[in-house]
Amino acid sequence: MAKTSKGSMRKIEVSCVAWIDLLAYGSQISASGFNPAHESANSAIHRLDRLHQAVSEKANRYFPTLAMNDGIIAYRDLSPRSHSVTYDFLNRSIDLFHHINNIDMNELGHPGARMVVAPGFRVRRTLSFEKHLNEGRGKRIKEKLREGSITPEQAVNEALKSRQFFDSTPELQGNFALTRAYLADESGSAAGLGGANCFIDLSLFSNPHPDWIAFSKTIEWSSRGMAATFGCLDKLDHEKASSIQSKGILDAFEIAKTLSDDPDIEVKLRQEQFRIVR
Repeated sequence: MAKTSKGSMRKIEVSCVAWIDLLAYGSQISASGFNPAHESANSAIHRLDRLHQAVSEKANRYFPTLAMNDGIIAYRDLSPRSHSVTYDFLNRSIDLFHHINNIDMNELGHPGARMVVAPGFRVRRTLSFEKHLNEGRGKRIKEKLREGSITPEQAVNEALKSRQFFDSTPELQGNFALTRAYLADESGSAAGLGGANCFIDLSLFSNPHPDWIAFSKTIEWSSRGMAATFGCLDKLDHEKASSIQSKGILDAFEIAKTLSDDPDIEVKLRQEQFRIVR
């Protein structure tokens, strides 16, 4: 997590999100009346399972993901100290995009997936896990452990399997990178963002963009008060990018200045701090 000073974190982060949409899945599952028990749904259900499996193979602590049926979200807070975090997220996102389409298109014969990568501001939420840890399920696990009715290993296993009655992904709440990526994907072909392509918000890069990444076309997009220029990915040359330490991609505060017309945005981001957050 990106810190500003020891023991504190920014209230507002610059986040980056990759939104992945499985193409034509809605029409595929609707053919069965949205009834997964119908034999005509087998292909759609298998397709969904393979999507989730493919994503799980690429997800890790530096590349967390969330699956919502046929939509996938990858997310990460960017660093004001190093543009390498931005590059790492972009590179991992593109790798996931190719991995999904290799399976969905080449292996399964389906239309593939579209991905939109976009930055945006994220508001951190103050969270307390005390109630979850000391009441309900957490309390019962601790009591059983003290009584000796379960071993420490069993206690850990039970804790890992326990679920909250109210659940959310804190990093995606108040996250306007997600809003930006989702709205762009929703615009689809009518806005020039169609097909099984990867569209990347050019505000991630210096102007002109670095020559280690190539785009087949650029698209001017706007929707609901948001606007961006997206590049349709042709190729990312990882070796070339690595040879110059991915020069040309921006860090968090540099991106913030492209997202906001507030001349004091960096100062405000640095000043807004609080503790015990995600």
